[in-house]
Amino acid sequence: MSNIASVSWGDHLVFGEGDGRLHSPAALRRRMNHWRKELGASSLHWRIPHTKIPGQYHKAEDYPQTIERRSDIDWNFLRQVPELAYDHGMKAYLYVSIFDEGFPLDPPGVRAVSYHNAMHAQHITWQSDFSRRHPNFALVDRTGEIRQWGVLSLAYPQVREHYRRRFRVWLESGDWDGLFVCTRSQSRPAEFADQFGFNEPVRQDYLKRFGRDIRTEDFDLKLLCDLRGEYLTLFLSELREMTVDLDVRLTLGMPRGDVLGPPLGNLTLAWREWLNLGLVDELIINQNSSVCPSMWHDLWPMHRGYGYAQNYLDGYNLPPLLEHLSETYTSAISRNGKTELFVARQWDERSETEEQALLTHPVVSGLVYSTFRHDNPKAVKRGDWAA
Repeated sequence: MSNIASVSWGDHLVFGEGDGRLHSPAALRRRMNHWRKELGASSLHWRIPHTKIPGQYHKAEDYPQTIERRSDIDWNFLRQVPELAYDHGMKAYLYVSIFDEGFPLDPPGVRAVSYHNAMHAQHITWQSDFSRRHPNFALVDRTGEIRQWGVLSLAYPQVREHYRRRFRVWLESGDWDGLFVCTRSQSRPAEFADQFGFNEPVRQDYLKRFGRDIRTEDFDLKLLCDLRGEYLTLFLSELREMTVDLDVRLTLGMPRGDVLGPPLGNLTLAWREWLNLGLVDELIINQNSSVCPSMWHDLWPMHRGYGYAQNYLDGYNLPPLLEHLSETYTSAISRNGKTELFVARQWDERSETEEQALLTHPVVSGLVYSTFRHDNPKAVKRGDWAA
């Protein structure tokens, strides 16, 4: 078995303690020894923090700013992380997000009743320069007026091209073994599952294919969800071309099931097609966008939304995990014979019984663990962010 250490480096830098901050190559080297021995990790996913993406922080006037100070480093992590991983017999994957470009700071009255997380993101937000300069690329509702900030529509070729350029620059800056593409989002959840996704390119494609205007006419909602899923498949095929060119592997993380789910809607996850087309080398399931994987704080606790075809938060229309693996994933993965399946465990307490049941399942290649939770037990026990 080959487990994966998921490194949310921004959380380590800002909220970690001692070596658990991963603030230096020496600290990282020491922690890698523990990941190998105690997590059984043979590879790591290194998440790029917001501070390394062109963007802006926005904060309330009376809120102390600590993120930029504590996340400042003076070493080349893009080059050194893969080198250190190699020294420890581990593979290093660059961890990127595609639905998490950040959001503006709401007025005080809104933040009092609607916030990402009261511990660290009620009075401070971040937004990428790209999404700020191109607000039309954010998902829009049926009126075209309300946006889901931070979630860009992959129907725009410019969005897909921007991501490819961004990821390629990072990959070419070090000897990375792979690219891990995460579909989680910290953006405010939709009020109902199919609130967003009515951007103009989607509208035109649906009209051309099915003869209905999704902005003004009745339409088949399942066909729209499938169409939106096609843009994700298209993007993966484009990323596949890039990763083949760079000779790196491609991994995708998602919730289990066939729709993206909270907080993003019923966008179809055509993962069987991805396997058939050979688009991904590894597939990670069981991800959760509604809870922080480092501290397990509820994100947007007052917003959950409704109307999901499948909902991993309450198990709606989903079988138990082991049953799901046996009845759904085993046959597809076995037929494919090339793609490996991993199960995310960042949102579960450590349990030898549960982990052994998963690790001995014939379709599971390994588990994914949070390094922040492993490296910073005092911060986890306190249950708050000590900045």
